[in-house]
Amino acid sequence: MDSLRQIDTNADGALLPGRVLVVAGDTNLALEIEGAVQGLGKGWSTHRVFDGEECLGLLETATFSVLLLDTAMAGQNGLELFRRIKAMGYTVPVVVIAEKRTERAALDAFRAGVIDYVIKDRHFAAYLPLALSRAITQHRKNLENITAHSRLRLQLAQQTERRILDSFVAPIVHDIKSPLSSIVGANELLLSSVGHPVDPSVQHLIAIVQQAAGKIDDLVNQLLKFAFQEVEERVPVDLTKMLADVADREVQALTFRNIRLVRNIPDREVCVCAALKTMEQVFLNLLANAAEATVVAGGGVIKMALQRDETMAIVTVSDNGPGIDPDRLECLFDPFSLSCKPHGSGLGLAIVAGIVREHGGQVQVENLPERGAKFTVRLPLESHRLTALVLEDDSCVSKIIASQLDFFGIRADIYDDGEKVIRVLERGRWDLALLDIRIPGTSGIDVFLKIAELRPELVRRTVVVSGAIADTDMQRLLVDYPLPCLLKPYTPDQFNDTIRLLLRGA
Repeated sequence: MDSLRQIDTNADGALLPGRVLVVAGDTNLALEIEGAVQGLGKGWSTHRVFDGEECLGLLETATFSVLLLDTAMAGQNGLELFRRIKAMGYTVPVVVIAEKRTERAALDAFRAGVIDYVIKDRHFAAYLPLALSRAITQHRKNLENITAHSRLRLQLAQQTERRILDSFVAPIVHDIKSPLSSIVGANELLLSSVGHPVDPSVQHLIAIVQQAAGKIDDLVNQLLKFAFQEVEERVPVDLTKMLADVADREVQALTFRNIRLVRNIPDREVCVCAALKTMEQVFLNLLANAAEATVVAGGGVIKMALQRDETMAIVTVSDNGPGIDPDRLECLFDPFSLSCKPHGSGLGLAIVAGIVREHGGQVQVENLPERGAKFTVRLPLESHRLTALVLEDDSCVSKIIASQLDFFGIRADIYDDGEKVIRVLERGRWDLALLDIRIPGTSGIDVFLKIAELRPELVRRTVVVSGAIADTDMQRLLVDYPLPCLLKPYTPDQFNDTIRLLLRGA
């Protein structure tokens, strides 16, 4: 036992306990194995099944520290069963028991991934505990040394820290900027409407309001700059490959936590327009969230599936954990919500929701009838990416806007005449709108008022562009409709911040 204890022990010096699944048709062999397992130490147990189908069925509902596989089962190939186990996503370490050892058979077994190959000879009972211990220890060390997983976790933590403000500042900033625009506009109107000479006390109060509004605007812009410090270009992303890669990187770490990851990912390409690293973070967060919920139940199963309809890619991540309090489902994606786990920052799902909305998608959550919860992410297919209505009569400016929107994976539908927009307004498919308020003929203000009348759902996704905040018509518009406003000339960062604000506000 001393040799075993040196291999894999806990603080008390005893081999870490677990369960051994024995697949053997021979009762005498099973009894001999059971005796050998008892030699591993206190707390170890065995569970015996007679054939491969029973083994696969049991692995659906239970986890084991090691699997002992007898190759001499009647009518069955033990190595083929092992390949089936691997193909179904189970990563339990396997020790093969054989009547005799041939170089070819042993080589095939080790190539397939078997950890040890034990011969049923006179030394079998003495060697088996050591073989089991070595198999379990090697498997645990392999899982603990997944450096790629560790780097991903560290990267995720760093990205989460950087995106803390990003996850909840955008909606808040929108709610601040809108009334702030009204305050500034109304204050300018008040200043222009008071009689002359202006009462010094009134003029002093107006100046205070104007100064305070300017400070608030500066503060909000600083928060935006911090929160939106990184904008990743949208490119065509094959979700089939991306989800498979994420699952491959996570599966062993999940197994180490007694969680099995089941995938239902099609072979065909499912393309969306997305920021690759950012979108990976969405599904890493969802897997981490499901794992936290599942661990509470002592382990279980997480399922990841991908499908598509005519316009959307649909990804689901579900678990068989305890589920989510029904009273908290509606606020689950709010910042600092701790609805599904007792610890953490409460920002993970808020980040997920923000990123998905930023890509023109939706995320939903529901409790499953049996137990557990399911998260559903819908993203526009690359062929149905977001479209922006752009009203701009300067061809150079419109080309720059189109290029900047393309960086976000948004197609620009450009018009230089407001009357043309109004004619197609009811049937146009747009996800957001950028309107220059001062163009010849029908102005951007006229177009916006028609949007408010005919397409009210587009109002919250509209930004007005102007060369001067002192424009009286625009001030009156902002009093009635607190809209984000881009002032010419604007920087790329200001443009990016505004677009992200619109996407998240939508």
